[in-house]
Amino acid sequence: MKQMIGFSILLLLIGCSNKTPHSLSLFNDKQDINVIDQTKKLFPIANYPQSSARWIPPNEPGYRQPFLTELQQKKAFNTLLAHYFGAQSPWNGDYIQSVLQDAKGAKRNLSHFAEKFTAANVSHYGENFRLLDASWKAKMQHRVSVSIADRYTPTARGITLRETAVRLLPTAYPAFEDPREAGQGYPFDMLQNSTLHPAEPVYIVAVTADRSWSFIISPTEMGWVDSSHIAKVNDHFIQQWTTMAKKKLGAVINDNASFTDKQGVFRFTARTGTLLPLKSINGKTNVALPAYDDKGYAVIRYAPQFEQMVRQTPISPTAENMAHIIQYMQGKDYGWGSLYGFNDCSAEVRNLMLPFGIFLPRNSLPQSLSGKRIDLSHYSTDQRLAYLIKYGQPFKTLVYIKGHIMLYVGNADWQGSTVPIIYHNVWGLRPAAPPSRSIIGQSIFMPLLAQYSDAPEFESLASKSLFIITYLDQTEG
Repeated sequence: MKQMIGFSILLLLIGCSNKTPHSLSLFNDKQDINVIDQTKKLFPIANYPQSSARWIPPNEPGYRQPFLTELQQKKAFNTLLAHYFGAQSPWNGDYIQSVLQDAKGAKRNLSHFAEKFTAANVSHYGENFRLLDASWKAKMQHRVSVSIADRYTPTARGITLRETAVRLLPTAYPAFEDPREAGQGYPFDMLQNSTLHPAEPVYIVAVTADRSWSFIISPTEMGWVDSSHIAKVNDHFIQQWTTMAKKKLGAVINDNASFTDKQGVFRFTARTGTLLPLKSINGKTNVALPAYDDKGYAVIRYAPQFEQMVRQTPISPTAENMAHIIQYMQGKDYGWGSLYGFNDCSAEVRNLMLPFGIFLPRNSLPQSLSGKRIDLSHYSTDQRLAYLIKYGQPFKTLVYIKGHIMLYVGNADWQGSTVPIIYHNVWGLRPAAPPSRSIIGQSIFMPLLAQYSDAPEFESLASKSLFIITYLDQTEG
């Protein structure tokens, strides 16, 4: 009791004092608020202007000039249509049959994902920082013990009803690598593979015993999705949907656009790049939305088109339109595998390009293979930057380093020098040593520099061992 009274008096004295003794202070006034812990600190983003007009100036001569020819854009758009509604669509029986018979297809992926996380010699952690133990592994192994048909089945076709996560195992809970290490733990849920937009065609390869999870093939990914986020489709629906889409297809251009149908029912929120057919009804353009019927099959509902949310694709490939779309995306948080409604690096680039009718794979390495590649890895950092300044083509040049992709948007003056400018969504920069991160954690414009003066200890993205640029309007050979 005496100790408690003494402690109370001490607190009272501290509270009455105008100046808290340093030895008793709960917080150090000189503490650097940009330091998170010994492995992480915040990158000084405020030092880098984020106005799109700063990096994509409206007064530039080519601001309203297409950066793709009409023929190039048409070819790209035909490729997009093929992946969603044509020869390489999950609704195409011949394509799905080839995937089912492929030794590296659906069966291999399903078993590979399971082995990666449930083998006896691998370790992952849950959200409570505890190891995912043998019982968790056994539970996952039981869930993925499903049969996969060798033959295409028309009744297995479906469509996503909302944005849905694509998981490597049938669970919504995370599996982190060692959270004590830089670049591991949150937000890197290793089970998160990607996210599908609403209204994406899928093929259901298998379902868990309780039918709560479905292993699907989409235009870009394979993996497990929440079964309640999918409706099955029949021939009538597919004919209606694809006919509308091929006649007039819309793309969301305003990130996190909400869609409510004409009956007043909220259907979903969609991010930039979501593709939805457009249809004229009574002289007004409407957006087609997928919905459930009472038997679990998809039906079509309609919502009015608002051009600030949805535009007919492909839209004109100009710097002006690129800047307009980026303004709704920039500054959004980083989302590993598109978690929490945010993008990672490849999702940012892919979603940005879809309204222009350009189809890109989901991950950074395949995206770097989507055009003519120039490997500059043997160049010095300064030579790489000089090459990009001289030969980079704004909005159609990708910059790839291992595990990360960036979009080159042009050159600009930075502190008296001409430098290349990139747009990307990135978690952070690494130091040469020891292991830590300078956290960015969002989509930003950045000058690509040999060294950042306000974070000199961190490696430049231009100095990585691998450095490749890809021209999206050109092909290899």
